[in-house]
Amino acid sequence: MRRIFLALLALAVALPMTLGGPAVSPVQADTGSSWTGEYFTNRYLSGTAYLVRLDNAISFVWGGDSPAPGIIPADNFSVRWTGPQYFAGGAYTFTVTADDGVRVFVDDALLIDGWRDQVATTFTASANLSAGQHWIRVEYYEAADQASINFSWRLSSAQTAPGGWAAEYYNNTNLQPPQAGGRLESNIEYNWGGGSPLAGINADNFSVRWWGFPTFEGGTYTFVAAADDGVRIYVDNVLVLDGWAPGSYREIRATAEITPGTHTVRVEYFELGDQARISVYWTRSGALPPGSSGGVTATIATGLLNVRSGPSASNSVVTSVPQGTTYAVTGRLADNSWIEISGNGFTGWVNARYVTLSGNLSGVTVKNSSGASAAVQVQSNASLRIRRGPGTQYNRVAAFARGAVATVIGRTADSTWLQIRTSDGVEGWVSANFVTVLGGKAVNSVPVTG
Repeated sequence: MRRIFLALLALAVALPMTLGGPAVSPVQADTGSSWTGEYFTNRYLSGTAYLVRLDNAISFVWGGDSPAPGIIPADNFSVRWTGPQYFAGGAYTFTVTADDGVRVFVDDALLIDGWRDQVATTFTASANLSAGQHWIRVEYYEAADQASINFSWRLSSAQTAPGGWAAEYYNNTNLQPPQAGGRLESNIEYNWGGGSPLAGINADNFSVRWWGFPTFEGGTYTFVAAADDGVRIYVDNVLVLDGWAPGSYREIRATAEITPGTHTVRVEYFELGDQARISVYWTRSGALPPGSSGGVTATIATGLLNVRSGPSASNSVVTSVPQGTTYAVTGRLADNSWIEISGNGFTGWVNARYVTLSGNLSGVTVKNSSGASAAVQVQSNASLRIRRGPGTQYNRVAAFARGAVATVIGRTADSTWLQIRTSDGVEGWVSANFVTVLGGKAVNSVPVTG
C-alpha cells in the first residue's frame, strides 16, 4: 500500500515523470578521505612509486586513459591507497568494484581478494570494527583495455526509506517552482560529478526535494548526510539535520528521538557548481560523530539523573535524563569523576557514578572544572607531513599546513614525536621540532602512545 501511495504522490508533485531512470546503488555510508595514492608503472606494486598524491576518494573511471598522462601508462599499472579512516563502531559492509584486480585490507588483515584479470566486478565483505580509526589499504592493478575502481563502505544496519523516495528536481538552488522533473528513486545515493542528475535538469545550480515515509522502531536515531553542496533533513516537518550551506563533500550527523510508527522524512539538497554528490541514511542507537567522543557512550544507570551545566553538583540543572537512555560522551574531568554527555538539544555534565560507560574513556577530551577543554594544542611552524607513525619512515597521512592548530592526543616517551588530531578528524604523527605548544601547557601530561 505504501508503494502505491508513494507512486501517486510522485505523480501528483512531478512534471514529466521518469519512473525508470538510472540504477541507484545501495545506500553507502562513506568513501573515506585523504587517501595516499601510490601509483606504479607495473601491475605488481613493485619498485618505487612514480607518482604519490592525495586522493579524496577511491572512485575512478579511467576507461582507456591513464590516471596521470605522461607519468603512468594507460595499461599495466597499479595503485596502492592507504589511510586511517574513522568508524563509529559496529558491523560494516565493504564494497569494491574494479576492472581489473583489487584487494582490500583492514588493519593489515586481508578482507577482499579479487586479485585477477577481470571486467568490472563487484566484491563485498563484512567486518566488525570498534569505534575509532582503522587503517585501510586498497590495492589495484590494471592489465589492459578499460580501467576503473570504486570503493566504499556502509554500516550493515544503515537504513533508508524502504518504500523509496518521491524526488522533485528544480533548475534553481532554492527549490522554487516550477518543478523541472521528477521520478521515484530507491535510495538517496548519488555521485553525479560534473554531470546532470536527470534529463532536463542543469548540471549546476539545481536543487532536489525527496519525500519518504519510513517506519521507525522508535528510539534514538543518528541521521547521516554527506553532500556537496547543501543538505538538510526534516522528520514530520521538524528540522533534524542542517547542512544548508555551500561546501565541498563532507559528512554531517545529527541525532533525534523518533517515536515508533510511520513518519514523513523530507530531504532537501542544492548544488552550486563543479561536483555534485549526496548520500543519506540513518541508524538506530549507535553511530556517533567523528571526533566527538571516539565512540564512547554513557548509559544512565539510575532513576532520573540531573544533567548539569558544569562538572559539579553546584552547577545548574540543564535537563534530566531517564534510566536506560544512552548518550555520546563528549568530555571528562581528568580524574573521570564527571562526564560530559550530549543528547538531542542539550550538552551537559553528569556524575560518573551514575552511568555505565562503553568504550575507551582515555580517548575523550579532558576538560577543566569550568567545562572548558584542557587539551594540549600545537600550532605548526611549517608545512608538515602528518605520518602514520612516529618517524619519517612512516607513510604520509595528510598535510599539516603552516599556522594550523591541532590537539595532541599522544606522544613518544621522549616527546620528540607527537600524535595529533586535526580539526577535521585526521589523526597521525608530527615531529615536535616543527610545532609550538599553545597555552603554556605541558606536553608531558599527554599519554605515551607510540
